[in-house]
Amino acid sequence: MAYVALYRKWRPKTFEDVVGQRQITETLQKAIIMDKVAHAYLFSGPRGTGKTSTAKIFARAVNCEQGTKGHPCNTCEICRHIMRGESLDVVEIDAASNRSIEDIRTLRETVKFMPAEGKKRFTLLMKYICLRSKRLMLCLKPWKNRRHMLFLF
Repeated sequence: MAYVALYRKWRPKTFEDVVGQRQITETLQKAIIMDKVAHAYLFSGPRGTGKTSTAKIFARAVNCEQGTKGHPCNTCEICRHIMRGESLDVVEIDAASNRSIEDIRTLRETVKFMPAEGKKRFTLLMKYICLRSKRLMLCLKPWKNRRHMLFLF
């Protein structure tokens, strides 16, 4: 059996599993239910507070084929792909190690494509604070009017 890091093994699978973030999870669920999902969300806080977990649950809930009332089913093909990290529609990028102009150009190229299997494409930009302001603006500009893309950082 392959080694699985503890944070991956015990990562919350539903909004109810996220501890201490009830207001945020309820707000995200209401946005999904009312079909008023914004094109960008900023999750901030110290390490271990559930930012990445909440973003991944949100991506599953938005793209889920069978989910109800803003909850992902975690059993459909899309949910399983996102949970295993195999989905082409959910891209996780570490800005601390991918901050060159060439990396940002590559990221901008992915914006042109429609979602492969889900309703929306998600880009999870981790540690965005490592990007300098000009590079961050270069990175954000393509997402301005893309209805099929969501940007989480």
